[in-house]
Amino acid sequence: MKLTIQLLLTLVISLALTTVVIAEDDAISIEELEKLPPFPPKFDTLSYLERVNWLNERINEDISDAEEYRLQRELAYQYYFNGESKLTNAICGVHSPQSFDLYYRHLCVSADDLNYEQRVEAYLTLHENAMEQGAVQFAVEILSELGWLQSSKGNIRQAFQTFERALELGEDQRVTWPVLNMVMQNTATLYVMYGDAEYRQKGLKLYKEVLERTKELRDDNQLSPEQAQYAIDLIHFNLGVANTLHERDYETALDWFGKVNLQQAEQAKSTLVFSALAAVELGKLELAENYLDQSSQLADPNPVVGRYLACYQQLVSLQLNNQDDIPACLNLHPDTQLEVKLDVYKRMSELEQADLRAKGQEYFYELYKSTLQNQLKQSNSAMASSAELSRLQLESKLQKELLEKEELLKDAERERRETQSNLMYAIIAIFILVVVFGLLQIRQKLRQAKRFKALSQRDSLTGLHNRLYFEGRIQRELDAVNLANREEDNKLLAVYLFDIDYFKKLNDSYGHDIGDEVLKEFARRVTYALREQDMLVRWGGEEFLVVAKVNDEDDFHNIAQRIHKAVTQKPFILPNGLELPVTCTVGGVICPYLTDIDQVPHWRTLVQLADTAMYYGKSQGRNRWVCINEIPTKEVEEKVLNEGFKSLDKHQGVKLKTSNDQ
Repeated sequence: MKLTIQLLLTLVISLALTTVVIAEDDAISIEELEKLPPFPPKFDTLSYLERVNWLNERINEDISDAEEYRLQRELAYQYYFNGESKLTNAICGVHSPQSFDLYYRHLCVSADDLNYEQRVEAYLTLHENAMEQGAVQFAVEILSELGWLQSSKGNIRQAFQTFERALELGEDQRVTWPVLNMVMQNTATLYVMYGDAEYRQKGLKLYKEVLERTKELRDDNQLSPEQAQYAIDLIHFNLGVANTLHERDYETALDWFGKVNLQQAEQAKSTLVFSALAAVELGKLELAENYLDQSSQLADPNPVVGRYLACYQQLVSLQLNNQDDIPACLNLHPDTQLEVKLDVYKRMSELEQADLRAKGQEYFYELYKSTLQNQLKQSNSAMASSAELSRLQLESKLQKELLEKEELLKDAERERRETQSNLMYAIIAIFILVVVFGLLQIRQKLRQAKRFKALSQRDSLTGLHNRLYFEGRIQRELDAVNLANREEDNKLLAVYLFDIDYFKKLNDSYGHDIGDEVLKEFARRVTYALREQDMLVRWGGEEFLVVAKVNDEDDFHNIAQRIHKAVTQKPFILPNGLELPVTCTVGGVICPYLTDIDQVPHWRTLVQLADTAMYYGKSQGRNRWVCINEIPTKEVEEKVLNEGFKSLDKHQGVKLKTSNDQ
């Protein structure tokens, strides 16, 4: 009887869970994806924009669900690895990854705007799922990335434990050498960054051992030349950074940096910037200037690295007497690695300029309070010592043994309770089976409704949100301004309306296909120019609208300038090779703008005023921005809305700012 109940229970729950997975996660099977033919060979030869266009064209064809999933996934990868994480996140929201698709799930986690705790939880879930699927190599890669994240936030104890677990899993034969190499390099980096003098030397030694092993594997044809060169360049770079930031052995640092292949290495710009830093510290000013010039010609790898590299460039220029301030060092990205922040603020604290030296000391103290103080308390001021590092490794091993024993006791207790509860579970399971099938229908409909809602709020051509999305959110923004003003908090909101100058002429001259490409590039540039919290929508045709929270009028004008500059600074290079100079006219209004009334107007009034400012800019010659700072009375506001600015006598107290006033 008991066996029959257990079998029934297992069957019912398995059926229910399987149905949920198929309906919720695995609408596409891995077998369907594996049966799809590969992309044509020409795909790998295309440029980034050509690949995006090719994928979008295929998506619009009559294709299977599996093929659409694969194309959307590839499009997400293309966007992400070309710095378009917002577009990647949008695809992940509409075309969410299947449960078995670990690498796509990892991509969506990487592109999502998560805080530290959420990202750690996401990585742990990915690791657990990878182990369940037997994907040991992926599990090791995720642990390595998690350990690096933990160390960057100052959680050194957790980082060491994570890398220890990764090294244990790395003994599995399914883990390839390049992945194990990455884990060993990251472990060496932790020794260098957070260890005492003994452990820094241990880290440098480990780097060199990995370097020699990589060369041996290359010579034995166990690693391709490309894989080996990538690993060797990375080790040379890491050795250079270790000697620059931690040992301050600048001669040795220059030797290691000199071995990096600048034509192929991903770290080319970082290598040149740190080489300039080492050279200027040695008094080799001409050499430092040369490295600095070369680094300025290369693009930033990503926003986080780009900001701190700009800081180091300014520190070098300061010592070369080429400039007298270092604004980039005062505005490091929040996700900047802890070792970089420590080094930057320490170097600032050693500067001759009193104001910059004071800033460095202030920032160092703030970093101590926000990050270092808690970590020092947790480790009783001994985290970086050799003895403490050894103790942490032993403690981790003991904790693992205790957890294993505790898990065995839990399993025994769980088995006893399951034996007592089988009959009750069988009855409940039959009830669940009835309920589950009803819930599945509801969940499927809700999921479809959510997807249709997401699609209805996006512009299919540019990928931006549309007017429907704007209308659903703008009132909350205005209510927040109203509430803040009543509490004398003085919050400001800016609305901008702008379009492409002579767009109809461009369409007539080159055709609608070229016009569409211009609109997509226009949207991409403006998106990149704005901040994460700003709302950008396609208003209709060639018109776009932005809603942004601003601190003051200067902030209000700066956003208008950034939009205009992003569009007009460089010609648009289209997929067919055509180069087109494109300009735009931007109209903006700040809210509140009335001097005699604190009440925030209806959003339609704000849009109409921004539209009036834009058309005033067009009447003055286009290719500019016009911002309304202040309107004295409701009567003047009414006149501006009905007749524009030309009818006003010197604007009757209306305060305008234009790009021509700059």
